[in-house]
Amino acid sequence: MKKSFLFILSLFVGQTTAVYAQSPQINIYSFRKYELIKPVLTQFEAESGIKVNLVNGKSKRLLARLKQDGEASQADVILSSDLAQLHNHKDLLQPIERRATWQNIANELYDENGYWVSISMRTRALFSLTEKASLAIPKTFAKLDQTEYQSSLCIRDWQHNYNATLTAALLTTNNRKDSDWLKLGNKLLAKRPSGGDRDQLRALAKGHCKLAFANHYYWHMMKRADNKRDQMLAKKLSIHFLQTEDGLTPVSTTTAAIAKHAPNKQNAEKFIAFLLTQKAQAIYAQSLHEFPVLNDMMASHVPFKPNLPAIKQGLLRLADANKLLAEH
Repeated sequence: MKKSFLFILSLFVGQTTAVYAQSPQINIYSFRKYELIKPVLTQFEAESGIKVNLVNGKSKRLLARLKQDGEASQADVILSSDLAQLHNHKDLLQPIERRATWQNIANELYDENGYWVSISMRTRALFSLTEKASLAIPKTFAKLDQTEYQSSLCIRDWQHNYNATLTAALLTTNNRKDSDWLKLGNKLLAKRPSGGDRDQLRALAKGHCKLAFANHYYWHMMKRADNKRDQMLAKKLSIHFLQTEDGLTPVSTTTAAIAKHAPNKQNAEKFIAFLLTQKAQAIYAQSLHEFPVLNDMMASHVPFKPNLPAIKQGLLRLADANKLLAEH
């Protein structure tokens, strides 16, 4: 696998194209960290014989590059870490044609015109210390507005897209109890937001807060990390999947799409079809610790009732969510 970063995007232009054209290839722009998708990319190369050229970068910068390059772009597939990153950029995409496997996916998990399809699900979970827990663990988001939870929470920057997506999903329920706790904002915090999700979990394990929000798979990654200290810290924590008042748990999805001017479109179609196979979905579940999107795998892998309708409905509430979070 050829791995690259944004600062060497020249990998996909000029004379290099002629070199790669000698063998089947696919060029992927990924908003996701390399470590999170390496297992599925490696398996695809092994099964298909198609070489994967990977460029990692922030969504805004890669999308800007895609727009700037226009018809000259060498990008084939876009992998997002959140659907919200793609929903306003269909002008940079083209419909996916191979949709046979989509019959095994809930319609909330793909674009009706085929511009994107969800590849995996995740949730923003609440974490606590397994021992010495000094707070009762809430079962619903609504409980977080109680006085006992003030000055207890670790969370990354309120305006990060993970928090915005969660907030948008909570706003879709039209039950104010699900989102009113967010109005407390910084009153909930035990410390000033800094770092990523794993940093919040480390802070919780070290006793800097009593509860922490993080995407669930980061905890699993810490438990299996090469870093022994992260392993030790992760073992101190317990995970909790909060519900809205209707008994559902908000989820977000990673998505795949084909670039509008993909030079290797057929290989792009094969790659996305592979991501939706039982084997690839098992890799997402077992190696990446994310939840599969195939209907016949959800029951055995998802330990809660996911709010699937809120995935698309939440896109319509993102502006409201960002406005609310900007006040913190």
